[in-house]
Amino acid sequence: MTFPEFRRRRSRIRIVVLLGVAILLVTGVTRDISCFNISSTQIHTLNLDHAKLKLTWMMDWYKKEVLFHVQNTFLHGRYKFFALGFSPRGELRRTDLCIFTRGPVGHQVLDAYTSRDFNRIYVDSEQNCDVMRIDESSVAFRRKFDTCDPQDVAIHGGTMYVVWMRGKKELDFGRNWTVMPEIRKGDRGVLQAQILRADTITIPEAKSVSKKVDIKLDKVAIPAVETTYWCKVQRLESWLAAKKHHVVRFEPIITNEHVVHHMEVFQCVTDSKLEIPLYEGSCADLPPEAKACNKVMALWAMGAGPFTYPHETGLPIGGKDFNPYIRLEVHFNNPDLKPNIVDSSGMRIDVVSKLRKHDAAIMELGLEYSDKMAIPPGQVAFPLTGYCIAECTKVALPPTGITIFGSQLHTHLRGVRVLTRHFRGATELPEVNRDDFYSHHYQEIRQLRYRPKILPGDALLTTCYYDTRGYDTATLGGFSISDEMCVNYIHYYPATQLELCKSVLSEKSLYNYFKYMREVEKQLGVDPDGARSENYHQIRWNRPRADQLFEYYLEQPLSMQCNRSDGQRFEGFEWEGAPVTEFSPPRPALRESCHVSEELHWFKPVSVGKCDAFGECIYAEEKIKE
Repeated sequence: MTFPEFRRRRSRIRIVVLLGVAILLVTGVTRDISCFNISSTQIHTLNLDHAKLKLTWMMDWYKKEVLFHVQNTFLHGRYKFFALGFSPRGELRRTDLCIFTRGPVGHQVLDAYTSRDFNRIYVDSEQNCDVMRIDESSVAFRRKFDTCDPQDVAIHGGTMYVVWMRGKKELDFGRNWTVMPEIRKGDRGVLQAQILRADTITIPEAKSVSKKVDIKLDKVAIPAVETTYWCKVQRLESWLAAKKHHVVRFEPIITNEHVVHHMEVFQCVTDSKLEIPLYEGSCADLPPEAKACNKVMALWAMGAGPFTYPHETGLPIGGKDFNPYIRLEVHFNNPDLKPNIVDSSGMRIDVVSKLRKHDAAIMELGLEYSDKMAIPPGQVAFPLTGYCIAECTKVALPPTGITIFGSQLHTHLRGVRVLTRHFRGATELPEVNRDDFYSHHYQEIRQLRYRPKILPGDALLTTCYYDTRGYDTATLGGFSISDEMCVNYIHYYPATQLELCKSVLSEKSLYNYFKYMREVEKQLGVDPDGARSENYHQIRWNRPRADQLFEYYLEQPLSMQCNRSDGQRFEGFEWEGAPVTEFSPPRPALRESCHVSEELHWFKPVSVGKCDAFGECIYAEEKIKE
């Protein structure tokens, strides 16, 4: 046997073994799988409905394939077909599907896609649903990460929209298409998931040695206003205050999913002997002593689940030098102004007394929460960039640098894409995190399979893209849900004092911009000495003015927040008027190495929409009215 033949045979054997192990695991068959050298942490699951329809998958990173298995598809003959696939942004039209059917000729599988009006299903020109098994109650198949087929949706590392449907009527594809059958509401769904995700992390410490700390609200009556930030200050129990522990996991406790937007738990960075008043009420009325409680310990946003720390690190909590108070902050979003909502949401934190190798910490990258930045109305994907400049990491990070292992991207309602890029001098290194199909409904803290090493003098640039079509006025940065944010909360080790590495346009730059708009653009409602928010709202936006603002943000000096946990800036540089880090447009993450066959050049890819070619899709396709 030649060496190439041996490699091909070994690859085939590996696929068969992987599939066999996957099916054994997901179907619940008990068997010793240690001989396969595959950990259960590689298996990921998603409940497709509220009953027993369950999707399980695992990655073969070597072959760049995903192995899927779905249980209870046909319910032992009750359904004639089952379909599973992906939609670029959650719409049912232009959805890529693998359709599994039962009929007189037995079981079949078709690679297909839905029409733009969702009235038809077309058979794909290339069949890329590689079925491995179909029976009366389940299907197993595999797909390449990227088939390079424009009629398929590429499987990527960002947010994906999993679409499923099933029906009791046989499908007739005699003309290579069929009319979309009527499907009951309970027989279809769209869910968000990260498919290409890192392995699940376990907690190696025995359950008997880990303890739980809960901090949650006590039956709070949520005000009938759109945006409320509610705070609670709580003292740690004596066993935790006496000795340093490590946080190894945290998870949300949610009472009202429809109004809880995000939550944070903060450590009080102050003298360990300082008594801080216990408090529960509006964050606007927080006692002055509690203003020191601003170092992030745990956080959650819509769509996220529990977060577990890697085995080599944990977040420090407790001990003689640790102030024994912590603060919970809950952001309630109540756009319908509903009264009489009572909430007891909060966070549950798992801690261990045996310390791990490294202390972990959380750092905020991106833009300062400020109305210095704005997004013009009518934009398809307008970008704002927050800088963590080289001068900040140079003075704040240790000589050996830090390792990032987790990332949570965060915007409010208009965010459609977020990425954090990593630069070492003029060289761009692999990205920290990227989500080209970001949804504010699905803000996981994601374990990073690739863990970037950030050295002193490196720069980190976080760019958020916003869709403001349908809005008449500018959207401002700020805390309200109707404002916008651009943040990447990175989880890293070893811990440093650097809490914020964020930027915003400098005061001088903003003054000059408003002066230009008044004197040159003749926007006479703008007053350079007036309120920033009012000035942005006074501008009559059109395409040239949106272009000007975009270019201005890329060129003008910054106000840099290179801040310690106590809110003080690091010394060693003049942070007001700091230089902008120069960068080129981001590289495409998907299909950069694909070559579409000649016979499919006529076909507009399923994934192409108004916000998919982001490098070229910055502004509105329709001109804003003068």
